[in-house]
Amino acid sequence: MNVRSAFCEELKATLLAKAKQVVLLVVTGPNFETPHEFTGASLLQRAKDLASQFSTGERAVVLVLLPHSPELFLLQLGLVLTGRIPAILAWPTSRVDADKYQRNLVHQLRSLPADMLVTLPRLAENLADALPYPVAGLAVENVASFERVFPTGAVSTQLGRMEKASAEAKAGDDVLFLQFSGGTTGAQKAIVVSAPMLEAQLKRLGEPLRFTGDDCVASWLPLYHDMGLIACYWLPLWHGASSVQIGANDWVMNPELFLSYIERTRATFCWVPNFAFSYLSQRRELMRRAHNLGSVRAWINCSEPVRARSMNEFAERFGDWGVKKESLQTSYAMAETVFAISQSESGKELPTAERAAVNRGRQNYSELAFDLIDDVYVSSGKPLVDTEVKIVARDGSICGEEVAGEIHVRTPSLFSGYWGTGGFQTHTLTDGWHETGDYGFLKGGDVFVIGRFKDIVIVGGNNIFPEDVECVVNAIDGVYPGRVVAFGVEDKDYGTQSLAVVAETKGEARENTTSRLEAEIRKSVLTNIGIAPRYVAVVPERWIVKSTAGKISRRETRERFLREKFTAVVS
Repeated sequence: MNVRSAFCEELKATLLAKAKQVVLLVVTGPNFETPHEFTGASLLQRAKDLASQFSTGERAVVLVLLPHSPELFLLQLGLVLTGRIPAILAWPTSRVDADKYQRNLVHQLRSLPADMLVTLPRLAENLADALPYPVAGLAVENVASFERVFPTGAVSTQLGRMEKASAEAKAGDDVLFLQFSGGTTGAQKAIVVSAPMLEAQLKRLGEPLRFTGDDCVASWLPLYHDMGLIACYWLPLWHGASSVQIGANDWVMNPELFLSYIERTRATFCWVPNFAFSYLSQRRELMRRAHNLGSVRAWINCSEPVRARSMNEFAERFGDWGVKKESLQTSYAMAETVFAISQSESGKELPTAERAAVNRGRQNYSELAFDLIDDVYVSSGKPLVDTEVKIVARDGSICGEEVAGEIHVRTPSLFSGYWGTGGFQTHTLTDGWHETGDYGFLKGGDVFVIGRFKDIVIVGGNNIFPEDVECVVNAIDGVYPGRVVAFGVEDKDYGTQSLAVVAETKGEARENTTSRLEAEIRKSVLTNIGIAPRYVAVVPERWIVKSTAGKISRRETRERFLREKFTAVVS
């Protein structure tokens, strides 16, 4: 028995031990009060039965393009258990720019060698002639409404008639599935996840959380995101715990639905990105009734730089509903390491580091680079067992305590390559270390993440973190919270970068409102950051480009700004 088969047999045994207990609830509309429930035994049987409907070879790569539905969860598990290699493609949501989504989907369909695509029936019919491999239709509840909003014609037109990509380099026998990187700085990459990688992650992540089969995870995160797939689906599956899954669109429209299911299932863990803490706090006054949230042992802030302000506000706003400050936890994660690199310890308040104490060391960064609006950085926890983290300066030297640099990681869960044109492509590592492109430091063994290294804007020799500018602008009345992007624009006249800010306003961007907000943005950024933005564009709702994971894409927003707004703001 190979390692993949052994992994699957152990998973089956765990689920059969919970044969009569509900281990998965999938909440869908329009009847949100009656979720689809699966016991350990029914989940195994239904997953294998669904996967058996699709005839492919045992190690076939199967692309799955489905909306939030019971079938999505069943099919991903069933394909793994029957020896196929699923890859979940992002389904479009209201939070994602349509053009960005189409470009990303076309890139994936063109570049990923595959043996089959499973999608909704009408989409399958539309895409069948454009793809060089079989396209199978799978109906789900409310299929017609999902098919109506999908931009099928545009995608099939862009694809044209494809030739089947060669896959000379095969995925190993231990591969379980493919998962995608966040895609905020470029087209998403398919990361090959093997059984040893996943098992190492699930075992080690459970330790600092003291995660057991009695726990329950509540999630609105999609399965095409590593946090939704690994932390919120596979972690409870592996440990014999339960999970309740809500659609991302449904959460955005009605965040109270999420809280009601936390109360209903007595959920103990919730993974959410930083913006969700602020979003829930802002929506508290609109909620119809109080909810008992005291069952949650850990609200885990992950996938974005952690803001003390967001977490403190959440604890204050929901303290009377049972949220305890020590339940606010953090994690540093990325798809290239399956999921978590570090995790704070459940039940303990988070360590912090004073911003003034962070040292620029020998990297020739200005002090301004560390002049954050928050008074403190918040820990993302200690590295998982057998996971090593080091901070590397620009000259390649290792940084000391509280000295910032690029985060490098080495772990048993680290990927060895991507799946792309030509099949498996080995990723080059230096002595087993992965250069993350993230910027941070270590203190007391804890990892502190400042932001993306490549996003730093250099203005006249001063290094500006976009997150800090965005934090300032988000606090301005009239700006849509969470819909701000800061980036650099090359200034050829002075051989440096200029700072640009794009901010969405609620409703239409009327001229008088736009002028006032632009002036306030310039003044506030200058006062708090010390650099005045040269370019400010106030735009209507949904103008900023987001990735398929719902994250703001700085690179593509910058490209759209240069294409559509640059001339206007300059003149």
